[in-house]
Amino acid sequence: MKFFLIIFIAMTPLWAQKSVGPETFQVQVRPVLNSIVNDFYQMVALFPHFPQSLTSVINELNKIQSEKEALLEKCPQRLTKECSGEINRIRSSLLISVLQSQKLMGSLEPEKSLYINSQAGSRTIQTLQTKIESIKGDLDNLSLVLKAEAKHKKNTFELVKSIDELNTYASLSIIEFVPFHYQADFRHFYFNFIHPIELHVSKKKNYEFLNRNINSLNFALNLLNQNLTKRNKKTPEGMAPYLSLIHNKWNSLLRYYF
Repeated sequence: MKFFLIIFIAMTPLWAQKSVGPETFQVQVRPVLNSIVNDFYQMVALFPHFPQSLTSVINELNKIQSEKEALLEKCPQRLTKECSGEINRIRSSLLISVLQSQKLMGSLEPEKSLYINSQAGSRTIQTLQTKIESIKGDLDNLSLVLKAEAKHKKNTFELVKSIDELNTYASLSIIEFVPFHYQADFRHFYFNFIHPIELHVSKKKNYEFLNRNINSLNFALNLLNQNLTKRNKKTPEGMAPYLSLIHNKWNSLLRYYF
């Protein structure tokens, strides 16, 4: 009965919430959240046959997000010469991503385990690579057009949408390489904790997102911790220290919100 009560409390959303301002968020909260995201990628890379270089591709794609935000501010509707700097920086990151994705595809091994859906993962990464190369080609052409001050029909929304699609395929590729036995747990945690933090906090520095969603984020992390440590499912080898580290870092932040 006592054990059930502890689990119930851990899984129950906490509603007594304080709002955190931008200064406290930037100095005290955001660095810890970024550290948790890094811990997650190190943890998931421990799965057998998980492609180690996939994290490098994702990190490079994440760098594009800050340039995308700057692009939206400077050229909210049409891509003009005024945002050539942002476009060129996105092109540079895409070039690195192309090289990294090519290296990643060359490192993938044939399917070795019934618990690894590596064929689906390989297809997803192949699609990701193709889309990166396509956007890079379009921006190379656009750069020449802008330099020549010629007319074009490329608008900002289309580019932003294409960049966001890259993140979707990168996210899906991560889950595909998680063993089937753990996929549901990591899919839920990734799309309800890691991905929202990357999207709204790490990239946009949106402190209000955490004020509004601290309860759902807390639930997602507690659910992963419970499923991998307190139920019949065995904790994946080597992941217990990372789970504990992530949980402790998260708990250190809750004092600012409750």
